[in-house]
Amino acid sequence: MADKFPAAGVVFCGLRVWSDQSNGDIYFKPDLQLGGVPLTLPVLAFAELDRLKLGNIEPRIVCCDEAGKPTDAAVRMFLRREIAACLQKGEAGIAFSRFGWAQLPDGRHIYATGDRIIGSVDGYDYILSPELRAYALCDDVEKPDSVVVREWLKRISRDAAVLIPLAAFVVRSLLLPLFDQAGFPLRFLLYLVGVQGSGKTTAVNDFALLLTDRKTNMSAPAARALSSKAAARDFVTMYRDLPVSLDDVCTSTSAETRRQSKETAAAILRFAADRIPEIRKLPGGRQRSMQCEAGVIITGEFPMRATSDLTRCVIVNVDHQMKHRKPDDRRITTAAISRFLAYSAANYDEIGAEIAQALHEFRADESKDSAPRQQQHLGELSCAFQLFVKYAAEIGALSDQEVPTWTCALQDALEYSLSENNRLVESFEAKTVSNIAKILVDAMKNDVLLVANDEDEFVRHPDDFDGFKRKKVGKRFLRLDSIANLLTSVSGRNWTANETGKCLRENGLVNPGKENHTAKAKFPGLGRFVPLDWKQLKQQAQRASIAGRY
Repeated sequence: MADKFPAAGVVFCGLRVWSDQSNGDIYFKPDLQLGGVPLTLPVLAFAELDRLKLGNIEPRIVCCDEAGKPTDAAVRMFLRREIAACLQKGEAGIAFSRFGWAQLPDGRHIYATGDRIIGSVDGYDYILSPELRAYALCDDVEKPDSVVVREWLKRISRDAAVLIPLAAFVVRSLLLPLFDQAGFPLRFLLYLVGVQGSGKTTAVNDFALLLTDRKTNMSAPAARALSSKAAARDFVTMYRDLPVSLDDVCTSTSAETRRQSKETAAAILRFAADRIPEIRKLPGGRQRSMQCEAGVIITGEFPMRATSDLTRCVIVNVDHQMKHRKPDDRRITTAAISRFLAYSAANYDEIGAEIAQALHEFRADESKDSAPRQQQHLGELSCAFQLFVKYAAEIGALSDQEVPTWTCALQDALEYSLSENNRLVESFEAKTVSNIAKILVDAMKNDVLLVANDEDEFVRHPDDFDGFKRKKVGKRFLRLDSIANLLTSVSGRNWTANETGKCLRENGLVNPGKENHTAKAKFPGLGRFVPLDWKQLKQQAQRASIAGRY
């Protein structure tokens, strides 16, 4: 076989092949010699074989025949045959190209980080893909597990109301497939909300971002909320079984910046919490299913603007300046998490059984003034953090007397988060108008909004009416300011004309005009009015009434 390799003077001595069980990707590394000297080649991806030119990787390799004709195509064909033969014989090793948990053929579970495998891979030939090797999960603390874990818990306790839920969400994200197997997929996000400079991003960086980007030496994985929705969606699908950060839903001086960050955060919230795969088109007519398989942490200066978004979040209110940060907080965090992952890999099945038992026994407390969904989310966080506390006790980081103290601290932190979420939900429900059609219909029927019978009557007494009817076209023409004043009186908060127009558009009651503003009808001498279809108004109002009965 040595004299068959189609490159001048190059001797083929063998081939190593690895197959990724999660997505079927193939990697290979040919063993070549030139003049009796081994050639060092990197691990190559089979998906890039059609474009492979060994001469570009190793200049000493000349892919030409005796007549000087290029033999790159022949080299690729040769390697393709050798790879196929290796796979057919079952001689391929294992490739890991995604972060997170994987199961070996013998049933053992391991966790793939950027630069290493956590767990036992004895007896297997494996590699980490170049994409993974670009990151690292560092553990350079030369102290016993018990000392590292105890120190990490001590640092979390300095601001328990914020850092305990954050730490619990980190553990919940790392154990995502175990919760999935128990029938509890991750259907919520962690949202740290507070004024600028309170320490939200710093806390996430120190206690939740576990990877280090080798190229930039920056904490990862993190992205800005000012990214486009498509870019942010691609970001959260890159990582698996990890906490990822979408940072800075900000109160910028620019209205466009605020709008973009809010829209991106809301889109990612729905995409991640609903766990519905999206189909993305790839070059060549191919398609790929995209799904968020990581725990998303959002930081922002204001809460979400819709009740349905709030119920997909666990709110952590950072209402004070977080202090007492230490320079090595992140170093201790990554070390403690590395030790916990090693423990989880060795006890994977037992931890999965504990999660299933704990959550199936969990029942939402109907006596509490909160939705069962929110209680379920906090129940999952409680389960995750108690697993870490149990691990800490087993390795001697906590005494038997300290475990109940941590359990109480956990419950206090989660109760505070739940109360904050309830407060925000109640506030939004009181101030949000969700049945605007019914409000308008009732106001016109009860003469709260005075509508003239026709245009002539309105012209005679314009100050007495909020609008007029045009029965032939089935329209009610109302002043936008009158509708805004009505909503203000109903909701208890001030409604601007722009906000009122947006609400009408979102409910499909008026058509958008130029620049997406509310289309208005202009009448000579009377000004502009919002045209409302009376039939459509009544239909929407009736549906709102029926929905309210159930």
